[in-house]
Amino acid sequence: MVIFSTMFYVKKELTKEKMAELAFEWVNKSQHYGFGNLVWNGEDFYERECEKQKFSLIVSNDNRTMAIRLENRDGDILWTSDFTFTESDGRNLLFVRLNRDAMDKESIVPHRFHRPRLMKEILRAGYGAEDNRLLISDKEVLITRQNINLAEDVICGRTKYLLPVVYVTKRFMDSTTILDTEELAKDLAGTAHVLVEESTDITTELKKRTGGENPFNGAVHIYYTDKVGNRIIPEAFSKSNTFRNDIVDAVCRRLSQVKVEDKYTWETIKYQKLLEKSQQYKEENKGLGEAFEKILKSMEEIVKSKEDKCGQLEAEANELRGKVQYYEHALQNRKGGQTGDIVFSCSETEFFEGEIKDMILELLEREKKQMDDDPNQVGWRIYHVLKAILAENEITGKGKILETDLKDILSRVGRLNAKDKRRLQELGFISKDRKHNKLYFHGDGRYMITLGKTPGDGRASANAASEAVKTIVCRIQKV
Repeated sequence: MVIFSTMFYVKKELTKEKMAELAFEWVNKSQHYGFGNLVWNGEDFYERECEKQKFSLIVSNDNRTMAIRLENRDGDILWTSDFTFTESDGRNLLFVRLNRDAMDKESIVPHRFHRPRLMKEILRAGYGAEDNRLLISDKEVLITRQNINLAEDVICGRTKYLLPVVYVTKRFMDSTTILDTEELAKDLAGTAHVLVEESTDITTELKKRTGGENPFNGAVHIYYTDKVGNRIIPEAFSKSNTFRNDIVDAVCRRLSQVKVEDKYTWETIKYQKLLEKSQQYKEENKGLGEAFEKILKSMEEIVKSKEDKCGQLEAEANELRGKVQYYEHALQNRKGGQTGDIVFSCSETEFFEGEIKDMILELLEREKKQMDDDPNQVGWRIYHVLKAILAENEITGKGKILETDLKDILSRVGRLNAKDKRRLQELGFISKDRKHNKLYFHGDGRYMITLGKTPGDGRASANAASEAVKTIVCRIQKV
């Protein structure tokens, strides 16, 4: 969240190189940062990171703008200080923004903050330039008889400034103000100009000149560039610091809400820089890129061919596993010669272990359930045989797993992701003839499912899932 934002003119003496020098000096001398000694060698993109801080510097494509960012994590709060310095043929500008964000939504975010130290150092060093005849500095401007026209123009909105103007009046009772205007000017350095009336005589004169529009009797009026201002009147028992903080907070809150042109923001400058690097790389490596695309396409075709082959081999392996299990079971029965064991011949190949046996057991289970409630049928031989078979033979449950996964995947609205497709392949579904929206269970053309191509196929996908379960899984609906 933006909590502080300002833009002001700076002198020509503040170049990109000098700006970088001040920024690195600020970081290196601070005891709060753990970078060690940072050194800049003129790179157009510089970035260093330590445990709790990250420092970055970017020079724009036209070499006229430098953006500096410092991220500092303080507990659960992330503070981000942005500085954008722009050189122009007319006037150099410095844009400053402070963001405060909670790393955890439950964190308590403090309301108080301090303006970025680098901004204060730049102004203390005297790099503030004039803003329509008002010098940007940490000093107040005293309004006297000699410069009363300046105050008149501000109050009447005849003069436009880049920064807001904070106009302070004297109280009629003693021609003083409870404000420490020197400290107020320091608080608002680079954020607003501070104009202070010399005495109530100035107030009286301005009343005549402005038709009574001027503030008076200790009131403070803030004049913004859009001519929409607000007047702050001290309370009867207001203290100096409290009144001063009210004024500073009012200015900072207003400026933090002002829309700033994208060309001054860190994100835009970084994006343009990375875009330029990307385009430059593409131009320099155009031939290499084309060759890479051909190789990539060839590799994709090879991988696709191998995937198709693997699918076919997997289907064949499943078929062979089913045959081996069948013959092993038949051989064990013949060797044991145990009474009551049953071996069926079936020309259909099992697609997963126990598929046909489970299907038969489910059919028998349904038949037995129909007899359970008939006192006559529970005494029949067929009921006793069915009960014994079901008690001594366990359904493996693999058909149920296949049913659950198939419904989950196919009923999903929209395109299937790579994970879904891999799972379908694991379940035994493979594509044929490069028709990626049609899958066949173990390559058998009799058992085909169609995948939805668009989010609008949601209902069709659900119907396809239900039909696939009935056709492929062979689960019997219990009555």
